[in-house]
Amino acid sequence: MPPGTSTPLHAAELYWNAAAATYEQDFSGTTVGKIRREIVWSNLERIFQPDQHILELSCGTGIDAVFLAKLGVQVLACDLSPRMIELAQEFCSRERLPHPPEFRVLPTERLSMLESEGPFDGAFSNFAGLNCVENLTQVSMALSRLLKPKARFLLCMMGRFVPLEILWFLAHRKPRKAFQRLREPRTSYASTTGLVVYRPTVDDIVKQMKPTFRLLGWKGIGIVVPPSYAEHVAIRFPKLIHRLAKVDRHIGPLPIFRSMADCVLLEFERNDNTTTANEPAR
Repeated sequence: MPPGTSTPLHAAELYWNAAAATYEQDFSGTTVGKIRREIVWSNLERIFQPDQHILELSCGTGIDAVFLAKLGVQVLACDLSPRMIELAQEFCSRERLPHPPEFRVLPTERLSMLESEGPFDGAFSNFAGLNCVENLTQVSMALSRLLKPKARFLLCMMGRFVPLEILWFLAHRKPRKAFQRLREPRTSYASTTGLVVYRPTVDDIVKQMKPTFRLLGWKGIGIVVPPSYAEHVAIRFPKLIHRLAKVDRHIGPLPIFRSMADCVLLEFERNDNTTTANEPAR
């Protein structure tokens, strides 16, 4: 590798190691972040049951893994960032869970390393972790070999068309940022670490997940609730934000509105004609 260059995996690791220090204050601990996470949690609780063995991709600081562990779900939570995993382990130790999640440094691109540990009862990835992965087809194929037939995969990724974001940045005289998602399907942060963020459409995501997974349904998160960079507005007008959160939950599954969300939440089912790593071929 030439001097001054890095692989996509290394760039992502550098970025998320640096972001880990402020991840709580930038997103997880914000009013907006908590509102959005609660929507995902309601779906995790609906899909996954106590004593199931679930795989989490891009677990970050471990908030979702700990939530499921408190419900009696066994979780193997992975992230490519060693610093994120350190913070996740520290957070988990403070919770004093009888059956804590297992945290592991592992990039999503290397899921095949887990084949001897499957099959899992399900999997999920929250808040745009897979937006840093270029080839979702490879992820789909590797993940399908780790999951049981009919297992669910819950996936939260960034949306493409976000009218609220467009209006926000136009109001702040930042037209380039206002239309960045529509204009640039992928964005490179070359000035910092070289991280590349991909923004596939829902149709693109579904196509890349085939033929090993089929879409059961999807919804939008963050349609009328402002993004985390508008946290000062949420702090100033808490009642308004919580009213907007109720509206968001109501319109999130509706076909027109869900296409205008900051994040999209997709629920997939593993096809039963795919062979797992520890399952004989039919």
